Amino acid sequence: MPERPLVVDFTSLWAGPLCAHLLGRCDVDVVKVESRFRPDGARQGSAAFYDLLHAGHSAVAVSPDDERDRERLRALVERADLVLEASRPRALERWGLSASEVVDAGTTWLSITARGRCSDTVGFGDDVAADAGLLAWESGEPRLCGDAIADPLTGAVAAATAGALLADDRAKLVEVSMLDVARAALLRPGCGDPEVRQLETGTWVATGADGRSHPVQLPRARHVEGAAASVGRDNDRWLR
Repeated sequence: MPERPLVVDFTSLWAGPLCAHLLGRCDVDVVKVESRFRPDGARQGSAAFYDLLHAGHSAVAVSPDDERDRERLRALVERADLVLEASRPRALERWGLSASEVVDAGTTWLSITARGRCSDTVGFGDDVAADAGLLAWESGEPRLCGDAIADPLTGAVAAATAGALLADDRAKLVEVSMLDVARAALLRPGCGDPEVRQLETGTWVATGADGRSHPVQLPRARHVEGAAASVGRDNDRWLR
């Protein structure tokens, strides 16, 4: 029986971890990599949300300034089928990693960026969505149309892209830009700019360019299936 594909996940916060979570649900082995001194900031937020995205994944922690840690990390990356990353270039340099060199050695690399690999700017789900024009309108005023909406959209697109890459024997360097994903969400024919308003009943409706009104469904919480691994819990397994 073939081994499960191995994904080394350098991402944090939401878009990248959602991608890794969806891959994990498709029987992919995910190893989350964090800095010993600066772990994923999402650990300081909702524990249930963090557990939802990371339960079932391995967790390793290394120091970017420790050469032995960097060597172990490079060895782990060499074993991977795919590297998932959402860092600026100078951050990768601290890890002693080059995406092009990793791909040349035979491992596929998927980079999630805010506005492209050539841009050094930081981007988050709300501001990138606003830049793309992915907004709702209420009484003529722009409103965010979802909580950091560019993050979950990008995570889902990245997961579909990663699935296709894992099915391809050729190593590639592929980028998924949050800005491009948010813009693409506006290209659906007939979508237009929906007018969103609250009714006296307290419910919300969205009226599309076709004049038809659609109720906005209330969010439903997903079941958290387990606890996420603590920082560096699986170092002995993956960095020996």
